[in-house]
Parts: sequence; structure tokens; C-alpha cells
Amino acid sequence: MKRIAFVGGGPKVLFALLELHDACSVRAVGALCIDVYDPYPPGAGRVWQTGQPEQVRLNVAASIVDAAHCDDPESFGDWVQRVAPQHARELYPPRAVVGEYLHDRFVKLRQTASFPIRHVTANVTAVLRRQCKWEVISETGSEFYDEVVLATGHGLPDGPRTDNLSGALNPDALIGDYRVLGEESILPTSRVLIRGAALTAYDAVLLLTEGRGGRWEQHTVGPWLSYCASGREPARISMGSRSNVPMDSKPERVPENILRTLDPYRERILVWGMDVRTLQAAGQQSTPREGDMRGVESGASYAGLFRVLLSCAMECATVLGIRISALELWRTALTGREEATPALQSVAEQIRRGIRINRGMDVPDARWIWGRVWSGLYPQITRAVSRVRWDPIQTRRFNKVASNLEKMAFGPPEQTALKLLALLDAGLLEQVPFKQQLDSETVLIDAVTPRPGVLEEPGGQAISPLFASLLDAGEITVRPGETGLLTDAQGSCMDARGKPSTTLTALGRPTEGPTLGHDTLNRMLHPEPHGWAQRIARQLSPQYSGELT
Repeated sequence: MKRIAFVGGGPKVLFALLELHDACSVRAVGALCIDVYDPYPPGAGRVWQTGQPEQVRLNVAASIVDAAHCDDPESFGDWVQRVAPQHARELYPPRAVVGEYLHDRFVKLRQTASFPIRHVTANVTAVLRRQCKWEVISETGSEFYDEVVLATGHGLPDGPRTDNLSGALNPDALIGDYRVLGEESILPTSRVLIRGAALTAYDAVLLLTEGRGGRWEQHTVGPWLSYCASGREPARISMGSRSNVPMDSKPERVPENILRTLDPYRERILVWGMDVRTLQAAGQQSTPREGDMRGVESGASYAGLFRVLLSCAMECATVLGIRISALELWRTALTGREEATPALQSVAEQIRRGIRINRGMDVPDARWIWGRVWSGLYPQITRAVSRVRWDPIQTRRFNKVASNLEKMAFGPPEQTALKLLALLDAGLLEQVPFKQQLDSETVLIDAVTPRPGVLEEPGGQAISPLFASLLDAGEITVRPGETGLLTDAQGSCMDARGKPSTTLTALGRPTEGPTLGHDTLNRMLHPEPHGWAQRIARQLSPQYSGELT
């Protein structure tokens, strides 16, 4: 019998097990045994815990959530209509409801799968090779396995945070557990400084206001809201970030002419990615093709991709009838700032303008255009750049541009933006450059999400003793300039010699860098869970035994 241990039990693990169930069928009976190590409810994991407050909501459309399989095709939409119909019409339902669905899918799979699945409620502290086996050491002891899958998600709780914020009320990241924001810890008279001004910080703000009994009143004209305080809120809430630029809210719908404009660029991005791989497989340095937007400047440059994206952004501007230069668009991508926006424009006005653009009440600007280009082409971008050997300087440049564009593409839902705007207008909330200068009455909250990958920074130390020991043993590798594990298309970890492991796999956030976009519930965005499941299914087949012989 083949024994497999999963380190982590969140959605990525659920999706891999669903793929395995569909691939194996009756072949796995008596041939396979699965253990899932996670102190949190399996399927939901740490991020999607079912006890979260209702104010903490999904930041992407619920339509992407799907944990169906061949024996149980129930999607999230079908499930919520049956189990929680009060949320059935919500585009962005509470995160706890999504967690209930994911956990329910895990429980149902465990009941129907052709292989046993055991949940071990424990943290894993080490994974060690013992000849042809793996020893998995956890809080409950140690066991031996034929294969291990590393799917640790938003981090391991076996050591202190490497980016800990001194003086913060919460020693751990605000992920799934928000009890530290309760009134016994943060009094109504307190002033609160939040490090971070992104999605986690928005959750914290809403829990400190709406979560304490505050209400929203709809204006008679337009989508705008006013905030009605309960008297239990902190006296003042400040969100602090380095750029002090707010995230742009998502539009409820994208104009059809923009969607049509994006379509031909999907193939162009994929062809560019194939060009890079072909050149690198041949060990060549490339030169740009004359007049060809697919050209790649050097075998490890993002220049060709940037030209394709800029061409798409320019075409979107033309379709919208907006006069804007390529230089203006590129500067916005590089700096994360809209050149036409006055430097002194308040955060509230920037949010208000973004909502007006989404609703067709104002002319789209460069940030709005880039948001639609980046989000619309993101599946093709992730495929095109996956595992390519980039020059470290190019990696830093790409990461900078990608970070800016993600703030324009993957910001909060419009309803969240409207609530933040109402709090800003009421004077209860402000966004400022972060400076850790506290007085005795200010409470510091850390709302920065742990970095993906397994290193603190490129070339730095491992974020966990578990990964440190595997790196020291040469079982896993991180390329120069990156922080995530290098794997092949089936998720198999590449060792220090550049060879794929046949028994050690990594899925999701630990691999961010060589692969992109793992903070998602989109099951179809990454092929590794499917590839891993196909490999295991093949190993269980009689033909595989013949191949080995």
C-alpha cells in the first residue's frame, strides 16, 4: 500500500484529492492511503475557517469556487442554494460560508473515495528522508510515508514570524482568526494604527466598525453610503502603507468591447511564453524579431511580455476613445500611480473616482485600463511565465510591475470600497504612510499577510525549520532571485541537482515565484494538482509495474 502525507489541509489539498479521486477510481482500493496534517478543519484550512465573522467576505466572485468531482457534481452555487439560501444571491458571500462548503466537500470525499483519508489534527515540524521513505514528525509523534506533499498555504505555526512587527497586538497574522480585534483588547476610546492598507486591513477595519454594530445608510442618489456609528468603535482608525495608494475596487462587470479586445492577446502571451522556453531549451540567447511583438530580448527577459501587455492596454484605450500615450501607461505600471491624478488628491477621492469609473459615471484612466488588462489576461500570464529561468534583475523588475498591477486588478469588491469611503468621509478612518511612532493610547495591529514562498527574501533564510532542513539536505531548491520552491509541471520538487523528486511534491504558496497566482480559489488556474493526481494514478496501474520491471 502506498502511503501519502499532506502537510497542510486547505483548498489546494482538497483540489488535489478531488483530482486523485477522479483519476484513480477503483484502482486505489487497497492500494492507497492518505493522511492530511492540519490543525484546522480540512478543506477549509486556516484561511477559510468556518467560525469567522460574517463581515469577512470573499474578495472574488463566488462563481469561481467549485469543488465538484465525478461522484458529486455539486458546485458552490448549488450547495449554497441548498444549505444557506440566504446567501445564494450574493456575489461575495461570507468567507465562513465558503469554508463550510470546502469542509463539507472534504467530508463527503472522505466518505465516498476509493482510498481512506485520515485527518491528523496536528502541526508538522519536520519532514526527513529515511532511505526510501519519508519520516513526518508532528505534535502527535512520527510516521513513515512513501510520498509527501507540501501544501502549507499561508505559513506554518511551528516558529515565530520572520517579519514580526514589534509592539503589535497580534503576534500572528490576521488569517481566519480575528479575536484579537475584540472590544476586550481594543477599547472604544482607543486609537488604532494598522500596518497594511490592502484586503486584510480592510477586513480589520470592517470588523472594528460594522462588526461592532455600525450600520450603513444608502443615499437616495447614486451608490454612496453613510456610516451610522454604534459608539463601540475605536476613536480613530489609521491604515498605514508604504505607497499610500489605495487598491482599486473591482467593477461588477467589464464592458464587452474590452473583453473582445483582450481575446487575441491571450494567444500572443502564450506564444511568447513558448518562444522563451524553446530558446532556453536550446541553450540560446534570443534577439528580438524585427517588428514582432512576440520577440524576446535575451532568454531571461520580460521585455517581450511587457510589450504585449502595453500593446493591449493601448488598444483598450483606443476602443474606449481615451487619448493616452504608451509612455503614460507604462509609467503608471512602473510607479503604481496615475499620472493624471493630482499628487494631493485624497485617498477618499481616489476611491470615489474608481467607483465612478466602474459605474460608467467617469472616464476610465490608466489604472482602470491596466486593471482590466492584468486581470483579464492573468490565466495566460501565469502559464507563460511559469518556471522560466529569469535573470534575477528581471525578476525584481517583473515583481515590481506585477505588484502594482495587482493593486489595480485584484482590489476589493465595490461594496467594500463604498463602506471604506463612507468611513473616510465620516472621519473615522484615514490612510497614511506607515510610521511606527506610537503613543500610549494607540493600538498597533499588523495586517500584512505573510509572504508566499519558503524564504524570507531572495537568498535569505527559510521561513520554517521544516523547509530549512529540506533545503540543507538538498531535497528541495530555490533559484537565485526567488523565494519559492522550484517544481515541475506535476508539482514534483526539484532537488539540488536539478532532478525532479518522485516522492516529494509541493503545491500552492510554497512554490510562488517560479509559478504565480496561488492566493486563489480558482481550481483551474494551476495544472499541478491534476498533474500530480495523474502521476499517482499511473503508478497504481498494472502497466506501471510492467514499466518498472
